[in-house]
Amino acid sequence: MVTPSSRPSHGPPIEKGAIIKQGKGLARVALVYPNTYKTGMSNLGFQRVYHLINQEPGIACERVFLPDLRQKKDAVVSCESRLPLQRFDIILFSISFENDYIHLADILRQAGIPLRSSDRIHLHPLVAAGGVACFLNPEPIAPFMDFFLLGEAECLVNEFFSLFHQYPDRTDLLAILETNLPGAYVPARHPPFSKKISVRFLENLDHIQTHTCVLTSQTAFKDKFLVEILKGCPHGCRFCTAGFIYRPPRIYPKENILKAMDKASGNTRKIGLVSSAILDHPDIADICEYGTDHGFSLSFSSLRADKLDDPMIDLLHQSKVKTATIAPEAGSERMRRVINKKMTEPDIFLAVEKLVAKDILNLRLYFMIGLPFETDDDVRAIVNLTREIKERFLTVSRKQKRMGTITLSINAFIPKPATPFQWAALTDDATLKRRIGIIGQGLKKTPNVIVNLPSVKTAKISALLSLGDQNTADVIETACDHGWAYAFRHHKDDCRRIIYTPKPIPAVSGIADTDPCPALPSLPWDFLDSGISKKFLAAEWHRAAKEKQSPACPMIDCRRCRICINENAIK
Repeated sequence: MVTPSSRPSHGPPIEKGAIIKQGKGLARVALVYPNTYKTGMSNLGFQRVYHLINQEPGIACERVFLPDLRQKKDAVVSCESRLPLQRFDIILFSISFENDYIHLADILRQAGIPLRSSDRIHLHPLVAAGGVACFLNPEPIAPFMDFFLLGEAECLVNEFFSLFHQYPDRTDLLAILETNLPGAYVPARHPPFSKKISVRFLENLDHIQTHTCVLTSQTAFKDKFLVEILKGCPHGCRFCTAGFIYRPPRIYPKENILKAMDKASGNTRKIGLVSSAILDHPDIADICEYGTDHGFSLSFSSLRADKLDDPMIDLLHQSKVKTATIAPEAGSERMRRVINKKMTEPDIFLAVEKLVAKDILNLRLYFMIGLPFETDDDVRAIVNLTREIKERFLTVSRKQKRMGTITLSINAFIPKPATPFQWAALTDDATLKRRIGIIGQGLKKTPNVIVNLPSVKTAKISALLSLGDQNTADVIETACDHGWAYAFRHHKDDCRRIIYTPKPIPAVSGIADTDPCPALPSLPWDFLDSGISKKFLAAEWHRAAKEKQSPACPMIDCRRCRICINENAIK
């Protein structure tokens, strides 16, 4: 049955849509988001998996989040029944971000469950993981997992639980899982250089809705009903996983989105439209018109400045949006060519002027530093671009007789698997600190500009967890016991190799043909097949080196386009 639920102070005070299944003979699954309740419940993918698993007969799925690790007496228990984690049959981690790998280790330790798969016996729950971080690179936590489910949950949940019911003995289940379920990865039974694991994706979204299932005020979005409208991004920024792992992007049909929005009625008037490329949905105007006509207040994730036309800005104004987010990512035109960010300074300035003129007075700007081929001058260009944006911002604001704030979020570039920049290394500490200083000092005395600068330590941790191999599990375990500073010292050689050593990239003559790819150095995640050709990614790196841009993904069937596909993935 579906009921609202009331929780103690460390959980949600009120929820709408929590699923509580009761009855004899139910197998119990703990769906764990290895971060706080507020963070986990803001994640649409996590909510979608929770809903899907609870549709399975004979299965009761309950949510578990990271407890307050300062309070060692706090048990790791589920939201729905307060059942301790160790009493579940399966523990399934849903992991969106690599930095949560350390929280995964903390949760298992605090629950009294052996961290290493090899140390667990039949009395322990099965421990598994999925989520986008895992199907980019599961290797840093592979020694901790009995198995992974790699790909979109709609492709895997039903098939997995059919096998789970068919093979109740854990040894038997793990023995057959990889051969019987495409997308399953059992590290202990997968020899190095053996068959590739295919990451599973839906062919289309014709019959899918992805939206908030459990509504609560304790999220980053405050009782906002989220609806995903497009998976992936067609623009192909070379640092970004969304533009490659989900290639080609898939569009939710307008009718599915409108039906999802209807489900918010009676619960909330606030709807958030979610995607990496909101304005690339061909029916975005109709979707927004439907929302406003039905009395919903709409909000949006990051918007591309080059697509902010007058009707869209009018809609933002009607929805009483007070803060707009734009992501130039780089300060210079040169660096935007390098990263394939097809956004010009005139695009940015015009968008800023139009937004402020419509009383959208607060701007959030996203930039990255430490990108491949970047120079100090490119970083200074971030300062100059911000100052120019500020001048335009001020000019229009004076006419409005109201002043808002510009907030810069500066992030360190982290190389990501399955992208053209997967061969890069993290920028060395001295260079990264110098470039952080260029921005900090350059904008230090600029009124109405708030600058959030990155942490070098956090960048090192992120790079290690993004690029690591199975030896990285040793570093995570050490960090869990003694902290990251000790772990970096204790595993100095391994960490330096993973974080700071660039991988050699062979020349690629062309990508339109189907000749065998030149021998490329092996990467820890090369055993995964996401359908994108490694040759294509290497060619994109070389285009970046020459400051050449590439066209956006045409968002058509890969069998018609064939530019970036792994030919072996085409059936």
